Amino acid sequence: MSRRGRTLLLSEGALWLVTVTAVVGMHRLFEDGSYRPALVLQATAAHLVVALLRRRGVGLGLAAAATAAAGVLMLTWVHYLGTTIWLLPTGETLGAAGDDLRAAYTLFQDVKAPAPVETGFLLTGGAALWVIVFIADWAALRAGATFEALLPSATLFLFAAALGAPGGRVPGTMLYTACALLFVLVQRTLNQELTAAWAATHRNRGRWPLFGTGTSLVALTVIAGAVAGPNLPGADAPGVIDWRHIDDEEDTRVVLSPMVDLQTRLVDQPDVEVFTVRTDQPQYWRLTALDEFDGRIWGSSYETNDAEGSLPQEFESTVPSETVRQEFAIISLAAAWLPAAYQPVAIDPGDSEVDWDAESSTLIVDRSLDTSDGFEYAVESEVPNWTAEQMRTATGEVPDDIAERYLQLPDLDPQVETLARSITEQAPTPYDKALALMNYLRGPRFTYDLNAPRGHGTDALMAFLFETRRGYCEQFAGAYAVLARSIGLPSRVVIGFTPGVPDAEDPSLWHVLGRNAHAWVEVYLGELGWVIVEATPGRAPPEAERWLGPISGSTDSETPPPLGGQGSGEEAAPSPRPGAATPSGDEQRTGVVPDRDRGGASSRAGDQGGEMSDSMRTTLLVVGIAILAYLVLVPAGVAAQRGLRRRAAQTPADQVRLAWREATDRARAAGVALPASLTISEMAERLGATVPGAATPLRHLAAAMEHVTYAEVEPSPGQAEQALAARDAVVDEIRQRQPLAARVLRYFDVRLLWRGQDHPGRRQAHSGPTPALNH
Repeated sequence: MSRRGRTLLLSEGALWLVTVTAVVGMHRLFEDGSYRPALVLQATAAHLVVALLRRRGVGLGLAAAATAAAGVLMLTWVHYLGTTIWLLPTGETLGAAGDDLRAAYTLFQDVKAPAPVETGFLLTGGAALWVIVFIADWAALRAGATFEALLPSATLFLFAAALGAPGGRVPGTMLYTACALLFVLVQRTLNQELTAAWAATHRNRGRWPLFGTGTSLVALTVIAGAVAGPNLPGADAPGVIDWRHIDDEEDTRVVLSPMVDLQTRLVDQPDVEVFTVRTDQPQYWRLTALDEFDGRIWGSSYETNDAEGSLPQEFESTVPSETVRQEFAIISLAAAWLPAAYQPVAIDPGDSEVDWDAESSTLIVDRSLDTSDGFEYAVESEVPNWTAEQMRTATGEVPDDIAERYLQLPDLDPQVETLARSITEQAPTPYDKALALMNYLRGPRFTYDLNAPRGHGTDALMAFLFETRRGYCEQFAGAYAVLARSIGLPSRVVIGFTPGVPDAEDPSLWHVLGRNAHAWVEVYLGELGWVIVEATPGRAPPEAERWLGPISGSTDSETPPPLGGQGSGEEAAPSPRPGAATPSGDEQRTGVVPDRDRGGASSRAGDQGGEMSDSMRTTLLVVGIAILAYLVLVPAGVAAQRGLRRRAAQTPADQVRLAWREATDRARAAGVALPASLTISEMAERLGATVPGAATPLRHLAAAMEHVTYAEVEPSPGQAEQALAARDAVVDEIRQRQPLAARVLRYFDVRLLWRGQDHPGRRQAHSGPTPALNH
């Protein structure tokens, strides 16, 4: 490989390293580092693709199309390989990606970093990396614009720095800065080998001193910044404006909706011990209820600060009940909720405080605690002894407050209601209708499958009910609740755990693992209140036959889940991961449960008070993305055009013409009047009088331009280098005389992208100045 080839490869590698360090710098956005492999893989693939296309001489437009196609394929293979046919995306791929992007957008509106590593975030980040890499490679290695090539990755790094959680700022900044400066050093060496006469003829003496000196300066700069920066006065002081909490009346607490990313937890965390419980009567361990479905996700409308109730409470029921005592030790639940058998009536939390939300029957740790991990408590529950006979006598009366909250649905395809009515048309009572829906989903038409595409939005719902008929508890519970509501049965999705695994030596001690996490449904049956219904094949609460009758089930999975919710085949997980979420946002319905005091005002959909509407959020997001794209693409485009012109100037005569044009163009942009009626020497005199510090280099540049224009004498490479140096001196002098704001705003002047221009190598017949050149 030639010296130039090795330097080019080194430059490509340095640019890749800059992108990777920007990805590493995103660590403050996420709660753990599991995002890195997927995004580093996307960045590496993007660099390889754009380098291959450039080296093959593929034009810019065709290269952009090929890069976009490669990006779509790579994102599909990494995240949705199971939905492809012959490794190509399908409609199922688009549906799964749409669900993930909608879920990520929901979280983005309400969660402050560190956020969970959701597929939607990885999909968005991966797509952004393909765009960033293409622009950076274009600017650096097609247009020769060194500093502008850093703008895309710097934008990503600054985005992560602005929105990221505190911590790890100095190491991340050191790493990115070092790699960026190293790229500048390598790229400058490459550019000089391509254009400068001294480097072309004395490469062995020119390259290595530059590398050695530059590397030393880079190291000293980074180390000095890392040492001095954090120790400057005010470095640790809070910001003048705490923009991260600018709309918060007080600190908030956000807990991920446990329906988010359920499949990942089922597959990746099945053996993590979440908590232990000592009891003689194992039950379904209930966490919370999700009462709102907006077409994208199931969530709860309650705010954690609304949980102002406390236990003990009297248990009022029209059916006999049994007292069940439980002693819990939370290990890695990482949530604000506390599990308990339905219905809790008394709790002994030790020295801590526990809040109680009566409407959702949810126990919540005090807001002073970030998580329930390490919490130990004892709780008593009154477990109703329902029977099928009692169920059939329940009236179908639905109170207004129950109907308003538990019958709401977004706009759905009419097929959903038609299906629900066809299933229940022969059922005489609300209980029989609930049973008919349950048996339909547990019947032979549907298959339990952990590998089914995740999601429970409207698209996923339609695919589950009418196409694939494959899913796990997320799909079964969500589909059941929608079908029930569509025919007037109030319902809610419940998140919790099946009983767990009994201890080998102490049968009263149960170990609840990630695989035991589960979603089921509660249906409101008149005076009986909320009744457990199990829609997932192969699952059932203990003694469920008393009120649900003989429960049929059909699963074709490799490890069929056992009836009763015990054993190794159980499903795992919506337990939020440790460290999840510093918050923002007010409602769990969009994927989070916040804790904010708004004077007790309801945060349910349709009653948002002074909160920002979804349309306003969307508008602001679109405007923000447009501004960000403008700030990145315009400077990169201007720099790329300038680089292309300079690369097109191959001969010394072309370089002299280009130097003259760029010098005079910069003067005009600074307000110097240079009419076309002036000769070259007259223009040099006028410009020299306006900018005295540039008079001498202007005379040399004008002389070279006159020789090229009038005498048509081909200058030597050395004379061309002098002309380029004179141009730089003139431009620097003009720049110093301009205000800082004017110098900065010039980089974002979009008019420079479409202003008319001549090819730099074209000879000019007239003696006056050439048309304005982009710079």
